[in-house]
Amino acid sequence: MEDTGGNRYNLITQENYEFLRDSYFRYACLLGKEAVHTPGRTFGEGIARLHEEMEALVGEDLNVNIEEQNGRLLFRLWKTHRWGVLTLYYFPMKFMEALDPELRRISITFIHELMRANGIQTVLDEDDTDYVQTWLSEDVPDETAEERRKRLKLLRSYENGRVQALLRRVENKCYYKNLPKALDRYEPRNDYERSLVSAMKEGLEFLSPEHGIMKYGYDPFYEEEPEFQPMYLYQQIRVIYDSYDMVTDYLVDYYNSCSRETYDIIPVTTLDLSPETEKLFHMDDYPERFFKWADKFINIII
Repeated sequence: MEDTGGNRYNLITQENYEFLRDSYFRYACLLGKEAVHTPGRTFGEGIARLHEEMEALVGEDLNVNIEEQNGRLLFRLWKTHRWGVLTLYYFPMKFMEALDPELRRISITFIHELMRANGIQTVLDEDDTDYVQTWLSEDVPDETAEERRKRLKLLRSYENGRVQALLRRVENKCYYKNLPKALDRYEPRNDYERSLVSAMKEGLEFLSPEHGIMKYGYDPFYEEEPEFQPMYLYQQIRVIYDSYDMVTDYLVDYYNSCSRETYDIIPVTTLDLSPETEKLFHMDDYPERFFKWADKFINIII
């Protein structure tokens, strides 16, 4: 294997074999199971057998990878979470333009804190958005003058206009130090505002999680030089301007096209094992709860 400097080093060593072996016996002890290991004729064969033995130990409910960290081989237990109802969790911000100033500031603060706590980004400054903007800047055959005007107006809005300003504001602005108090104090004027305020109150639990949603973005099928990159979590969960504008349509088309050639990263819980591991694999339900709430919230603001 090569490090970032191009230097080659061997991972199939006695030290790594013994680390994996002792990790295997330690986890068996935590499970209260008897572990049996058959050494190989070489360290490589022994490591391969340990992988099979660890898979048998944890059963079909868990997956086992061997990962490398700083020259150390280790067992990583992993299990995928359930995705939600929506294919893509794109949070559109255009709804804020119709809100009164106070509720707009509350909404901006809420989305800002949701993004910060969960590692969510806007579509600005992303590679696929750059591709889309390049496509939008190119002439379209048989396009009418009005269609061209609308296309270029939208492009300018994303580059340095209203769309850019709103998404930057959501990225950077936090108007309230005590958001729960601001939500309680606000008096909705109609059914839409009541549903929006109610959904934000329900979403407060996602503003201070132990692990934000992007922390679950482990790629269990990682390759150093894949033919196609997977669709990462940040490409499937992001803040956009409008669910129905041409930029979003292109982003969705780009996702659909790439997904036919590769796979989606979905939330995964992992546990790295060592000879000193003190706990069994445990899986919380944060991604499931996040998606259930997001299904409702996006349906309100879309």
